[in-house]
Amino acid sequence: MSRPVPDSDAAVPHIAHVTKALERWTSEQPDRVGSIGTDGEGLTWREIAASTRTLAGRLERAGAGAGDRVAVMAGRSRYALSSLLAIWANGSSAVLLDERHPAERLRWIVADAGCKVVVSSEPDAAGLGLTLVGTHGSHSHCADLPPGAFAWDEWADGERRSEAYVVYTSGTTGRPKGVRVGSTALGNLLANAESLGYRPGSRAVSVVSPGFDGWLWSVLTPFVNGVTCVALDPARGDLERDLATWEIDCLCMTPSLYATLTELPKAEVAVVAGERCPDSLADRLRTTAGRVINVYGPTETTIAATMADTARGDDPRTIGRPLSGYTVTVVDADLNEVPPGVTGEILIGGAGVALGYVDARGPGADRFVDRDGAGHFRTGDLGVLHADGQLNILGRADNQVKVGGFRVELEELENIACEVPGVEGAVAYTRGEPPALAIGLQTAAGHPLDDDLRRRLASAFAARLPRQLRPTLVHHIAGIPLEPTGKVARREVAGLGDAELAARGDAERAAHGDAEADGAGSAGDDHVLGGVLEAWSGAFGHAVARDSDFFAIGGHSLLAAQLASRIETELGVTVTILDVLTARTPGALAKRIDEARAA
Repeated sequence: MSRPVPDSDAAVPHIAHVTKALERWTSEQPDRVGSIGTDGEGLTWREIAASTRTLAGRLERAGAGAGDRVAVMAGRSRYALSSLLAIWANGSSAVLLDERHPAERLRWIVADAGCKVVVSSEPDAAGLGLTLVGTHGSHSHCADLPPGAFAWDEWADGERRSEAYVVYTSGTTGRPKGVRVGSTALGNLLANAESLGYRPGSRAVSVVSPGFDGWLWSVLTPFVNGVTCVALDPARGDLERDLATWEIDCLCMTPSLYATLTELPKAEVAVVAGERCPDSLADRLRTTAGRVINVYGPTETTIAATMADTARGDDPRTIGRPLSGYTVTVVDADLNEVPPGVTGEILIGGAGVALGYVDARGPGADRFVDRDGAGHFRTGDLGVLHADGQLNILGRADNQVKVGGFRVELEELENIACEVPGVEGAVAYTRGEPPALAIGLQTAAGHPLDDDLRRRLASAFAARLPRQLRPTLVHHIAGIPLEPTGKVARREVAGLGDAELAARGDAERAAHGDAEADGAGSAGDDHVLGGVLEAWSGAFGHAVARDSDFFAIGGHSLLAAQLASRIETELGVTVTILDVLTARTPGALAKRIDEARAA
């Protein structure tokens, strides 16, 4: 098992922050709800403290202690916060999991991290093959303890460890890589989060996958400010309606998710994170939110390294200035600082730099560099520093992309594809806006890109990647084109994909015309089906057939939300995300719309 690095004499900064916050809210607001799951069930601060104590005891009895890594898979439940706190109370490191990710991916992660125990609210957690610590009923003894009685001396009082959590992100080898974040880095983040000064008793939303570090921001920022964290599921309802129903005061979403909302809700604070914020979105948010915050930071720099905050006069179209404890510099290829106005790579140093990767010598390890005697991380992001000290992010210097807020290395898709027999080469790229993933495949002699190979490819992607990171378009290429520099000509491959999609669209329209000539549908049916097909094509960034399966062509919750919005625009009818997910094909969805109109 790979364990965190011992540091027996050091303080544990993140423990100091979370104990102070828990003791404060259980003393000042013991009966106020602090955490609400996607099922609508919540826990008060008193119950969160009781659950934390109970789960810490269960973890100890399960054999998890200081220096161990413990998987946590409770992020959409009311026990999300207490599960994290219990792991840290035992001096362990939390390994973040999302129960909706493929089982093979989850099993690989817990094996790579060396986990032996999982704390979870999910009934399928036992399938990971780890000792299961269930969250059910962990809050039930809170009535036995009066307010203010939750300060106990069992917090990590054994051997101290420097690692606070591990989060797995996309890797170039075809397997995810684990980022190790230390106690000092997390403590620094919590101090910055507390300084935001959210109104205690207000409500913040959590819509982020619990398998990624943005989820920690969504859970811990409300916690240290005494704000109720409400977990909502964009895949299982009307997000716009749910935000209004729960009277959310503090928003935190990716630009892609904001784009699914027909009208932005009024809010005290609107945080943009996970992707570059379009100028138009920043301008819209300023009209609906009292305060707009644009947060930037790779996983390797503990979630947030810079911030543009309108409360201090920053321009939210930029990524602002470094947070306390960070240094952020724009440098050239030799790590020399470039003048303001000159494009370079964003280099981050300071307390927020991660400890490294679980595989310390694996791909990407060379991004952690020493500069002026201090550790820094080369982000690969291109940026420019303005004369007023604010930063703009301009793009990437490598093949890493963002899709729906999720980071993905294009090489990860290519390596998975090339493991499938019959595939000789692969080129992945993004297309459309918001971007979707696509991949061009060079097949081996005697292996056409037929239905059988497509099914095997879909199975390989489904076993290894979350839905959001699977390609929505798979097409053939005769060979891998190169630019004069020797790099893969991804734009040329994208052009080949566009040409194939155009041909498919012509074939589909011809087939649709033949059906009309045969009297296959009424004028009303044709109008609805045409509108639905137009909306699907817009959401996926390519032409689709009437029997295209939503999930088979790479659909996920974010695309379902975008699709529902597009159909309302195209046809003037209300379609829910659930309608999209259950109908699954354009033809079935058009039929459902027609039946609803007739009724």
